[in-house]
Amino acid sequence: MRRYHYIGAATGWGAKVRTCEDGPDGLKSDDWEMLYPKARSKEKEIPLKDAFPLIIDIDHRIADSVADAMKRGDFPIVVGGDHSVAVGTWNGVGRHFGKEPLGLIWVDAHMDSHTPETTPSGAWHGMPLAALMGYGAKEWAAPVIKPQHVCLIGTRSFEEGEAKLLERLNVRIYFMEEVKKRSFRTVLREAIAYVSKGTIGYGVSLDIDVVDPVDAQGFGSPEPDGIRAKELLQGLNLLGIDPHLKAFELVEFNPHLDREGKTLKLCKNILSTVLPHG
Repeated sequence: MRRYHYIGAATGWGAKVRTCEDGPDGLKSDDWEMLYPKARSKEKEIPLKDAFPLIIDIDHRIADSVADAMKRGDFPIVVGGDHSVAVGTWNGVGRHFGKEPLGLIWVDAHMDSHTPETTPSGAWHGMPLAALMGYGAKEWAAPVIKPQHVCLIGTRSFEEGEAKLLERLNVRIYFMEEVKKRSFRTVLREAIAYVSKGTIGYGVSLDIDVVDPVDAQGFGSPEPDGIRAKELLQGLNLLGIDPHLKAFELVEFNPHLDREGKTLKLCKNILSTVLPHG
């Protein structure tokens, strides 16, 4: 039976809508390890370009906590905060496994694969996947994931620069159109097999904005025509019984944008579905 270690990564410095920093506080239980940046947006306003040192600092601490949890034999669950925390999460997992390759499934409405040279917004939460594959700011992340071990699911909003990078790297993408035709559960099962080939196991990074805004609105970058909440939960059942799943991450919940607590409830259901004994 898995023994879980929850890490709340309460930062919004990578996003334009920074109040997602309060997401982990809205979800946490007493036994969570909580990590906060050196400054929070409610305390201090910092331009995107100047927030990078805060992101680097908290990502280093997330990586340390994840690696320490895995060393103890615990299963790490990181709850953000914006998606820039993924650099910390998967560097920590990668550190634990060393040279053993790791698979990664990125469930997100967006590609998050810009570099500082291609980003139109300057928002760091649009760059973590590229950084994890070795493209982007070198002081931020080591290349811990190989492109052939990555799958994206639910993609439906992206820019030319990041799309060209993923195309050049031949990364497998299940665009939302394919997910609708084949079902989330079907493509997730296929993605698990894909990222498990030749790897020590795999992780899942789930951005709550992959969900259709009809079912949940508590996130800063909503995109129409997403995965319906019921279908998402039905598919995620596959993860709770898979021993090859090594870590899980849930990001971008923003309680300030939630309506009637729908997104909060969905996030709790996601965690209980993926981590059935937690």
